[in-house]
Amino acid sequence: MKKIVFLSSILVLLSVLCSCEEDLPLYDSQQARLNFKYNYSHSDSLISYSFVYYGDIKQDTVWVTLNTMGFPADHDRQFELRQVPSPNGENAVPGKHYVSFDDPGYKSRYLVVPAHAVTIDVPIIMLRDASLKSTMVALRVMVKDNENFISGYANELFKEITFTDMLTKPDAWGAAMNWYFGEYGKVKHQFMIDVTGEKWDDDYIKSFINDYGYVTYLKSKLRTALEEENARRRAAGLGDLCEENGMLINWGQF
Repeated sequence: MKKIVFLSSILVLLSVLCSCEEDLPLYDSQQARLNFKYNYSHSDSLISYSFVYYGDIKQDTVWVTLNTMGFPADHDRQFELRQVPSPNGENAVPGKHYVSFDDPGYKSRYLVVPAHAVTIDVPIIMLRDASLKSTMVALRVMVKDNENFISGYANELFKEITFTDMLTKPDAWGAAMNWYFGEYGKVKHQFMIDVTGEKWDDDYIKSFINDYGYVTYLKSKLRTALEEENARRRAAGLGDLCEENGMLINWGQF
């Protein structure tokens, strides 16, 4: 009797599983989509850049990656990008601050998903316009729907680059940097660059911020350099080094 009940239960379970499998819809959409690749979180949508670190170059490139949704194709497929207004400041001007996405040479060379490809790296070409010496601009980029591709996931719709030709506060200058090196300031930032020969940008800060020994070394080096600089300034009849608002340079709580 137990065997009969057991076998009946197995048959019922198999029947339910088969029924569920039959009810599952097959992916047969012919509509291809494009998503911007985010590595970790929504913060990956934002990229900061400054020409000030890179000598006399006239333009530079930030690369963004897009992934396709849908079936790969056996032929090249053109796609399009568009600029949308940014809530983060002055909007970049095509042809002035960056190479326009409508530029024929740019479109034919870069805005193409090759046959059988499911991912594509696209350059955003920034131009070092003189206006960037006194302002920061924002370029928010989205996929523009066409006959080949439309936008994909709602939470992977855009990338945004903010760029300038001035020193700006790195995104990585957060609570830990405030504790170790004090509040951010442009004069302090330039002083740190001059003393260490490092950019003190996001990549550099992330490379050491969890290394207490190296942080201690940097702190000591900067403190000594500031004491020497202020001694020179006093000897010349100048005040101690400070920000444009008059706040003295300091090195935080640590």
